[in-house]
Amino acid sequence: MHLNPNEKIVAAGIFVYGGTECELRIVFSPVRYGSGDYADDPEIGDDSVTDTYYVQYGSTTQKGTFNAGGGGYPSLAEARVAAESAPGIGPTVRWHSGAV
Repeated sequence: MHLNPNEKIVAAGIFVYGGTECELRIVFSPVRYGSGDYADDPEIGDDSVTDTYYVQYGSTTQKGTFNAGGGGYPSLAEARVAAESAPGIGPTVRWHSGAV
């Protein structure tokens, strides 16, 4: 997952998966990306201009590669809670010093 020019990393840390420390970040975007599925209602399927926070999980084998993510949270606090409660890894999340 590459950042778009209008996106920025607002929190970073690590999580442990299968004994391996992996990177974790929360990205701010001014766009809430829709599903793109024409069968979904427009509020789900279409992109919309609204501040949104996405949780992105780093690869378990390749540092610097973020190949999983989720969310679309309306606040940084909600994105952090989601990461910290993710099944199987939530309790292992540790934010870097200075992370908001």
